[in-house]
Amino acid sequence: MSIPRDLIESKEKLPFTGRLGYACLNTYLRKRKKQDPVFCSRTCRIDTIKQKGIEYVKSLGLQNIRDLSSIIQWNEENNIKFMRVSSEMFPFASHDLYGYSLDYASDELKKAGELAKRLGHRLTSHPGQYTQLASPNSEVVRRAIADLTYHAEMLDLMELDQDSVMIIHMGGVYGDKEATLARFEEGFAKCPPSVRNRLVLENDEICYSASDILPVCEKLNIPLVFDWHHHSLNLGDLDLLEVLSRIKDIWRSRGIKQKQHYSEERPGASNIMEKRAHSNRVKKLPPCERDMDLMIEAKDKEQAVLELYTLYDILPVNPDVLIPPASEESTQTKGRKSTKSRKVEIDSKEVQESSPDKRRKKQVKSKAAKVLDESQTNGDIPIDQKQPRKVKSKPKPKSEKEIVISSESKSSDATYKEKDLDITQVTEGKDTLHNPTRQKSVKKKILQALETENNEFDTSEDVSSHAPKRRSARILNKASSN
Repeated sequence: MSIPRDLIESKEKLPFTGRLGYACLNTYLRKRKKQDPVFCSRTCRIDTIKQKGIEYVKSLGLQNIRDLSSIIQWNEENNIKFMRVSSEMFPFASHDLYGYSLDYASDELKKAGELAKRLGHRLTSHPGQYTQLASPNSEVVRRAIADLTYHAEMLDLMELDQDSVMIIHMGGVYGDKEATLARFEEGFAKCPPSVRNRLVLENDEICYSASDILPVCEKLNIPLVFDWHHHSLNLGDLDLLEVLSRIKDIWRSRGIKQKQHYSEERPGASNIMEKRAHSNRVKKLPPCERDMDLMIEAKDKEQAVLELYTLYDILPVNPDVLIPPASEESTQTKGRKSTKSRKVEIDSKEVQESSPDKRRKKQVKSKAAKVLDESQTNGDIPIDQKQPRKVKSKPKPKSEKEIVISSESKSSDATYKEKDLDITQVTEGKDTLHNPTRQKSVKKKILQALETENNEFDTSEDVSSHAPKRRSARILNKASSN
């Protein structure tokens, strides 16, 4: 992380007096045993709405907001006064077809808000990654505004002040960063006042550094949430101290308490896709202002905050609510796949590829087969190394073999009727069906065997229904032995 050493040393010497927070889920209450779980993200599918109706969805929202009050109370008991509320508090509230007003839950929302204000807790929200005001698709922008309006309605009904902000990212570049920033200004202007009053922007780790979005934030007077981990992966081209100072000025001008985000990469992360994923817990605090409201973005949520309390001796911790950290932490990411093309090495004997995607594997194998085939055709590979192409053989015809011997004639001029004779029964090679010369030879042997068998025909032989089958078998065996 490109942070001046003097900044780090000056901050580390001071005690941390700000608020540490966590996002959305309390792992202790969610996983507690012998008691009902407490969480705020109950949701469902559209099929469930069709079956049970919109009232069922609204009931989920009521359970979520009631559990939010329980989480706020638990946070108070454990000295945590900063939290991000779940965007799934009211499922499908901003949906085009199944959306609904939150007025039905106004009493419960007000109760939760009053509890948070009375205890001095700060609640914020962070709409999802698909909420993009700068998209070139007008439908995406329209849905983004609808989603932001829902979040603003929820915070307004809780009667929370201006510190309860809504954080979003700028989104994609769409091939032209300057044009995208201009579209954001247009999208922001279309938002209702309830959204514009709470909206803040955050720098990200891939597309937009803090220095990229700082000018538009200053122009529109939109606070910028500085994310330390994102900055370490996407530095930008401005001096960090200058960036932090200008960001602070925006928050001060709006009269909103500044907040920042902090997270760390997982142990062993080696590429950008692994480094951007959050670790289970963090081992240190960034060199931020010591009275900062700092959102700790870690997989272990409140447990990561409690561990920092212990490491920095910030606040007392109840040992009964501590959950031991996982012994091992994987670098594997879920749902985070790079959109950049990966280099694929194709060899004549094997295919090596880095993408785990099954569709990508099929494409790579197909390409490898094509390259190998072209190499063999052009003579690039010695003949003795060429592998025969596997060709699926057609299924053998399921024809019935029948040799009919007239029981009325017991002499050498007996008549024989051959119907769809399957010559594969008297041969061992699989190529017989495709070898006309071999077919003639085998048929000749069969006729010779039939003639010999006829000369040895015994009139006393059983001519019942089973006799012709046994006799045919003897004929075929004799032809095969020849």
